Amino acid sequence: MVIAVEGLATPIGPAGDAVYAPMRIAGGRVRGIGGEKSIVGGTDFAIMYADEKLVHNGNLVVADPAGDILVWYDGFSQAGEGAYDDLLEGRLPANIPCRVAIRTVSTNPAWLFLNRRPLLGIGSFDGNAGTLKLTILSVIEPAARR
Repeated sequence: MVIAVEGLATPIGPAGDAVYAPMRIAGGRVRGIGGEKSIVGGTDFAIMYADEKLVHNGNLVVADPAGDILVWYDGFSQAGEGAYDDLLEGRLPANIPCRVAIRTVSTNPAWLFLNRRPLLGIGSFDGNAGTLKLTILSVIEPAARR
């Protein structure tokens, strides 16, 4: 999954040890089950803490003629030293590792087996490029499909 993100506004804060970075999901693509699908849109309301963890709380919609897919994710990207101060100046961190928990809901027959299944997303967040790239892994092996 490659998610295209754009900052909605200048970062908000600091409020305590947190700076808020609301982002709009402007598009992207998903590959793996069936043909490539487009991400229609969504939001990622991220919070950067003083320890340089950028905590994501996002949701998006993947378009598919057989049934759209709703995706929620939350977790963090770990930035290097100075990223908190950079964000205060309006610069998102570039190319940092990311780990998120993912949940999906869909009526799409190809995606039904993922409903309520715990999923992990591992990848990277690049604020300069405006991308969140995730490889999605299932925590439990799917039962054989009939």
